[in-house]
Amino acid sequence: MERAEHDPYHPDTLPGAGKRIYAETLSAVEVLIHQTLDMRSYVPLPVIEHNAQRLQSIVNYYQEALPVPVRLEKQFISLLIQQDNLAGLMHFEHDEHRRAIALYERMYKSAQRLDDPAHLILALTKLSVNHMRFKNMQEAVQAGELARDLSFNASKQAAAYTNAYLAHIYAAEKDAGRFERAINAAINIAEPLKDAYGDGTDFIHHKFSGILQLRSRGYLRLNQPEKTLALHDELHGRINADGNIWLDHRLHLYRARAYLMLRDVESCVGACRELFRDVKDWKSPHRTGRAYELLAEVTKAGYGDMLIVKEFKEELREGTRSQ
Repeated sequence: MERAEHDPYHPDTLPGAGKRIYAETLSAVEVLIHQTLDMRSYVPLPVIEHNAQRLQSIVNYYQEALPVPVRLEKQFISLLIQQDNLAGLMHFEHDEHRRAIALYERMYKSAQRLDDPAHLILALTKLSVNHMRFKNMQEAVQAGELARDLSFNASKQAAAYTNAYLAHIYAAEKDAGRFERAINAAINIAEPLKDAYGDGTDFIHHKFSGILQLRSRGYLRLNQPEKTLALHDELHGRINADGNIWLDHRLHLYRARAYLMLRDVESCVGACRELFRDVKDWKSPHRTGRAYELLAEVTKAGYGDMLIVKEFKEELREGTRSQ
């Protein structure tokens, strides 16, 4: 009688009939998602996209191959939520905001099935910011406030994060009083946490410099450019301390917009130069697009014929031809 060929991949030959390797793989994918989100603060977009695509292929395989009862288990649903968050950020980097919000809506439905504050907060905060992006301000405020309320049953990291982004929404609503209360709450909660803020607890990958950046952006929305400029040195120092260097371009973007609001065109162009210098190596359409939007704002404000602006535009054309 012929001996059957040994198949090392047959479930019967694996410890626990393959259940352990499945659980270990899910845990490994979750760790890699966290690491990829952390890397986003200092690594160019193509590297992050490569990681995100490989992780998505693993998740897609499991969605196709696993039986329905396993796909309804909490660990797997949690993984889907985290992967949708990462995929949504990749859409954001390409200014594909409708595709991003569709993923965040799916995240929220999945989070409702888990009924866990951390997952709900993540989904609601993403929805809130994207509703704001589409000028759906009532939905943005409602989602942001619900996330903030849920944070009372979550970690301090989640409380700081939700207040920071709720302040972002209030600033867009031109509500200075609620903006100040929310951003100050975020700072007061996060600052004592030191490096523990943004360490991945409750899926929060957001640094203290990110809170200060939202404060700076809020002052611009509230037509207070002097406060944005006054915050510049503190924000710059915190970005360096956090190693959150992807925020450098926003630092220059907000400073340039503040100078433009104050009609200081020379300083605005100087900040524009730093902005374009910082965004080009990140290879992010979203970040590069914000730089060109700013240049268009300078022209729209009536400064397009100024010599310093013309010279800067020519520098950009030369730089583009030499790449």
